[in-house]
Amino acid sequence: LSLHDALPISAEAMQYTEENITIDAGDHQIPATLTVPVGAEGEKFPAVVMLHGNGSTRHEAGNAYDYAALAMAKAGIATIRFDYIGNGDSTSDYIDFTYDKGVEDAMKCYEYLKTLGTIDMDHVGVMGWSQGGRLALLTAARNEVFTSVLTWAGAYDQKGNEEEQYAIAKENGYYEVTYDWREPLKQSPAYYECAMSIDYPAEVAKIKVPLLAINGKADTTVVPETAQKIVDAAVNSPDAEVLLLDGADHTFCVFSNDDTVLKTLVQDTIDWFKKTL
Repeated sequence: LSLHDALPISAEAMQYTEENITIDAGDHQIPATLTVPVGAEGEKFPAVVMLHGNGSTRHEAGNAYDYAALAMAKAGIATIRFDYIGNGDSTSDYIDFTYDKGVEDAMKCYEYLKTLGTIDMDHVGVMGWSQGGRLALLTAARNEVFTSVLTWAGAYDQKGNEEEQYAIAKENGYYEVTYDWREPLKQSPAYYECAMSIDYPAEVAKIKVPLLAINGKADTTVVPETAQKIVDAAVNSPDAEVLLLDGADHTFCVFSNDDTVLKTLVQDTIDWFKKTL
């Protein structure tokens, strides 16, 4: 399945530009991809900062973020997606990654959008998949610059076994996380100290903009009830909604031979941002 080619280009579809960039974050560099619609001279577009999941990259599972960014550009929405420290094209070591660093890098991308001159900075959203959803919530909670928030199977609350992993990290200098699809990653004691200190209901309560939590009904990694927990915590959002997709697993079926769920997910994402940005 070639997700980049899955969306047909109609005659009236907007054109776009896409480029890989590097953003200077001081102690590290942020590899990113910027996708921007092409419009009339002087035209400015709303934008979305896209945060990827744990152990993934800015392209995301099945290149689903590449597909989504292209579709959003054709709908008139610019995007910037980036690799966390130690992931994808990042030349830094993942042992330096924490949730706080993830939020800081998201804001570096937001600040970069300011320099372009083609982005309507009064209409910028943030979205994330799985752990990226967790970080999208924290980014929006701590920075009142976003107009809308969206999560795809967004993680919420503390992970299990963090205390045990933290003890190992303190003893060894790191805890090694293993994956089925990539080499292991080493998480530092600082990672756990940051993660375990977060009060999620208090953080999400700071979000004062519309929020949509999308989950697959067949997700066993971030169970669908998580979306309702997020929305229940968003007590100060003027419009917080849950959307559950039939037959969708944690990766929204991107590894199947049927892209129906992905197309539905991306269209729901576009519709949400068109309504709320």
